[in-house]
Amino acid sequence: MTERFNAKQWLLICFLLRLAVIPFTFHGDLSFLYRAPHYVLHGEWDVYGMVAKTPGKSFYPPLTVIYFVCVQFFFQYFIPGYEVFTHSLANQNPAVGVIEVKQLMESQYVFTSLFFMKLPYLIFDFLLIKIFLKMLPDKRKKKYFIVFWAVNPVVIYGTYMVGQFDLIPAFLVVLAYYYSLQQGKEHFACLSLSIGFLFKIFPIVFLPIVLLVSSRSIKDFIRLFLYGTVPAVFFYFLFYLVSGKATFLLFDFFSYNFSLATDQSIFVLRACQAIVCALVGYHIIFLSQRKFNNILLSQYFLLVYFSCFWGLPIASTHYFIWLTPFLIFYTINNSKWNKAYYFLLIVIFLCGLKSRASCFGIFAPINSEFFLSIPSLKDITGFLFQQNVYDQTLRIIYDLVTGIWTVAILKHLYFKREINET
Repeated sequence: MTERFNAKQWLLICFLLRLAVIPFTFHGDLSFLYRAPHYVLHGEWDVYGMVAKTPGKSFYPPLTVIYFVCVQFFFQYFIPGYEVFTHSLANQNPAVGVIEVKQLMESQYVFTSLFFMKLPYLIFDFLLIKIFLKMLPDKRKKKYFIVFWAVNPVVIYGTYMVGQFDLIPAFLVVLAYYYSLQQGKEHFACLSLSIGFLFKIFPIVFLPIVLLVSSRSIKDFIRLFLYGTVPAVFFYFLFYLVSGKATFLLFDFFSYNFSLATDQSIFVLRACQAIVCALVGYHIIFLSQRKFNNILLSQYFLLVYFSCFWGLPIASTHYFIWLTPFLIFYTINNSKWNKAYYFLLIVIFLCGLKSRASCFGIFAPINSEFFLSIPSLKDITGFLFQQNVYDQTLRIIYDLVTGIWTVAILKHLYFKREINET
């Protein structure tokens, strides 16, 4: 099937698939995303203070709030009913749940509002594809990247059906990856990570890699470090002036569990993550000989992503948008991992489609009564097995597959060099 269409046709298919689902799918996460921006647009500047007082607290970094403020501010003047719909969405009571979702889906503005709420994501989608096409040398691999990305269910579901914005920080990490090897433009890499950190926390974990790869002296290291930290500190300080300590509740809400003394599994997890990151750092400093290229750097990024995800809930499908570009890039450059890639996608989806709202209920705008009544994957698995056993089994499978993949990449990094030298 991939041979029937050329790269431009697959690019068109990519965007048509996304445009086909964005007006007809809804997830409750949108109510959390639009709550804080809604407060700002209605004159409430103490964003984090207000969020802390609302049920179902939803803390997002400063630029996330600013982004959705801008989207809502722009479209409310051009799209009839957009403000009415987002007002109802932001004031949804998470305790009411499905009943209120059904009422919201009866709005006459639901399709146009959902379409324009998700439409800006296409810009980041296009830019991400464009960056990777620049780094792929031959037309065949360029086409395969577009194909893998175009039909990737994690990207389509997490971004254009659920409506989550993870594609934006994921794009900024890709931008940092690209600029890390562009001589004279390394500061854009650090700046991208700093901006990404202002959308979601995870991009900042790549700052040490970028600093080690891009710095050519201590002075250069300090300069790039400032590019990677000052913008984030500046924006958090501005929000702190208004919301005070509530600004930093975000970090409490998403902080890892560090009870190492009482939970040995957490100790093992942190040890594995530290070992992987240490091996990446050691390779950069002592074994790379400063001979970096796109493929090598992508392996560093993928290793860090794998290690991070060992400590994250895999039921949140949209999180996997973060690593998907690097997973595809690695797979098309190492075709023997194709089956592992497909298998991992299946595992991710089996983990995520639990509630009715996340499964068939995501098509509630079409017919909320019908689609929210269809049993979800969790309803079926909970009937056939003990649900916690099912969840733990998928967790183990995911960790096992990515663990083997991690060992394979590290083996290639460390032992291929020795073989080449002999």
